[in-house]
Amino acid sequence: MTPALRQVVLLAAELEPALATVRGALGLNPGVRDAEGMAKLGFEHEVLAIDDTFIEIVTPLSPDSSPGRLLGRRGEAGYMVVLQVPSLDDVVKRAATAGLAPIMHTVYEGHPISQWHPRDLGTLAEIDEIAQDAPWHLCPALSDTGSTAVARDITGVVLEVPYPVAMARRWADVLDLSLDDGATTLRLGERTIEFVAGDRGLTRVRLDADGRTGFVACGVTFEPTSGSNA
Repeated sequence: MTPALRQVVLLAAELEPALATVRGALGLNPGVRDAEGMAKLGFEHEVLAIDDTFIEIVTPLSPDSSPGRLLGRRGEAGYMVVLQVPSLDDVVKRAATAGLAPIMHTVYEGHPISQWHPRDLGTLAEIDEIAQDAPWHLCPALSDTGSTAVARDITGVVLEVPYPVAMARRWADVLDLSLDDGATTLRLGERTIEFVAGDRGLTRVRLDADGRTGFVACGVTFEPTSGSNA
């Protein structure tokens, strides 16, 4: 199994208006919430399903939490990308050779999962070991909510980072993916992660969503690509 981009997470000041924007633009059904579990982490949230890719919107419960302070400093923004890999141990070992280590490494619902600091990967990143034929997080409830009436897939993301070439190489090394010298776009199967100059992390999400103009939610631009990987 090739590493796969499965989920993007947006940081919102208010949950319901952000959900209304994304659901309305993409024709998505109401999603799934884990109120108790997320409250322990200091968030309120909802996960929206597009077939087998997902958009999660979170809002901090306290302005004094780490995400609350981030929201206070930078406003609404892209918060995290989530990847699925066949072996998290292999990812951690490869990262260690570059002097990197996850800030969280645990088992959730029987699956090894990890989170990585934005200074290391250009955005808060979650890398999870889930078998290709296993259900995604919050399933089976989440799988029953998917809608492809307007959007069919997340085809890629764009991350703003200070050094795009170096960051693309770092991701390629950690995920054991091929990358041409000087390239700034990483291919994960049919999806992509593109690195561009900047410092805001996740700024764009590309979608297979024919016939729809782009929109902005939580400071992130959503770009229809008509099924291409742009």
